[in-house]
Amino acid sequence: MGKTPESALMTATETCRFLKITPHTLSRHLRSRQIPAFKLGAEWRFVRSDLEEWIQDSQTSSPVNS
Repeated sequence: MGKTPESALMTATETCRFLKITPHTLSRHLRSRQIPAFKLGAEWRFVRSDLEEWIQDSQTSSPVNS
């Protein structure tokens, strides 16, 4: 039962845990509209599959210089 469906909605706290970032970093991404999210009432929500796609896109669009 511990498995989260790919399309599951996540809160800001869950998203921070999933991305391993601080709430401050998440706020920065939200302010700059860099992260896929939407408001549900007064709170931000994140779709796990959208976040996974965003991570993939971020990795392919900014190669690491070695």
